[in-house]
Amino acid sequence: MAHVLVLGGGFGGLAAAHELRRRLPRGDEVTVVAMSDKFFVGFAKLWDLAGLRPLLDGTRPLERLANRGINFVQAEITGIDPAGHTVETTAGTLTGDGMIVALGATYRPANSALLGDGAFNLYHAAALPGIHAALEEMTEGRVLISIMGAPYLCPPAPFEATLLLEERLRKEGRRDRIDVTVSTPAPLTLPVAGPDASRYLADQLVERGITVLTEHHVESIDHAAGVVRFDRGRTVECDLLLAVPAAAPPPVIAASRLAGADGWIEPNKRTFATSAARVYAVGDCTLIRTATAQLPKAGVFAEAAGRIAATNLAADLYGGVRLTFDGYGFCFLELPGQQVATVTGDFYAKPRPDVRLTPPDTASFAAKQQWEQDRLTDWLD
Repeated sequence: MAHVLVLGGGFGGLAAAHELRRRLPRGDEVTVVAMSDKFFVGFAKLWDLAGLRPLLDGTRPLERLANRGINFVQAEITGIDPAGHTVETTAGTLTGDGMIVALGATYRPANSALLGDGAFNLYHAAALPGIHAALEEMTEGRVLISIMGAPYLCPPAPFEATLLLEERLRKEGRRDRIDVTVSTPAPLTLPVAGPDASRYLADQLVERGITVLTEHHVESIDHAAGVVRFDRGRTVECDLLLAVPAAAPPPVIAASRLAGADGWIEPNKRTFATSAARVYAVGDCTLIRTATAQLPKAGVFAEAAGRIAATNLAADLYGGVRLTFDGYGFCFLELPGQQVATVTGDFYAKPRPDVRLTPPDTASFAAKQQWEQDRLTDWLD
C-alpha cells in the first residue's frame, strides 16, 4: 500500500491530489498538507474588491477533502527531505512513497517590509477589510496600484484590479474626484502576453482615464507624506497604495535540496519531475524557463502541472500512462462591464511565446464564472 504526500492546498496541490486519488488503488493513501484550511480561486479577491461578490461566497474548507477519500493535515511545513519522501511539520513528521510539492510562493521580504499605514498587499486576502475601509473613507485623492517587482503572481491581476476599482468608483459617483494610477517596472503592461496584448490593455486603461506608468521601480514609501518614490528620482503622491510585491520562494523551499540557484524548484518543464526520485514540483514554487522569460505563475498552469505530475507519479509507482506538458495555456483578462478577454497560446514556443488575445465578451465572463464553480464543485463541494 502506497502513501503519497501532496504539499500545498492550492491549484496545483488540489489538482494533483484528486488525480492521484483517481489513479491510485483504493487502499493507497493521499495526504494533502497545507498551512491554510481554506481554498478559493485567486480572482475572487478582485470581485470582493470591486463589490461584486464577497470572497467568502467562493471559499471552501479543505476538510471536505475527506469526502473524496483524501487526507488533510493543516500544518506548516518546516522541512523537506526529498530523498526520504519525508516532511517535518508543526503537526509532526510525515513520510510517504512519493511526493508532489505545490507550496506556492510568498512575497519578496524587501517589498513586504515597505507596506503598512495605507499601503496594502493587493494579493493578500486578509488585507481586504482594510482596503475596503480605506476606500470607503476616500472622497478625493489618488489610488495607486503598483507592481513592485518581478516575477509576480497572476500577471493580469493588477490591471484587472485597476479596471474593476475604477469601475466601482465611477458607479459610486466618486471617480471625478479620485485619480487612479497603475505602475509597473516592466516596459509593457503584460510582457508575457506580448506587445499586441500589452498595447490593447494599455489602451483600455488610458481610455478610462487611468494613468499608466511603465518602467517605474519602487524604491521607498514615505507613509507619513503619502509619497511613493521610484527610481530616477520620480515620485507619486497617493492616498491609498495597493501594492503587488514580487514573488519569492517559500523559505522551506529555498532551504531544501530541491531548490535551484535562485531558491525556486526548477523541475523538468514537460514532466515536472525533480532530481529526486518520485518527487515532482508544480505551481508557483517552481521556476519554469521559457524562450524569453518564464511560465506565468498562475492557477491555470499550476492545475495542468498538478494533473500531469500526479499521473507521472502514479506511473512511477505502478506503471501505466505518462504525460507531458505542451506549453499551451490561457489567462483570463477581466474588463469592466462583466466582460472577459483571454490570452491563449503556446507559452513554450520559440523564439518567443506564441499567444494571442481573444476580444472580450460577456460569454467569456460567464465561462470564467463557470471555471471557478467547476473547480469548487469538483474538488470541495
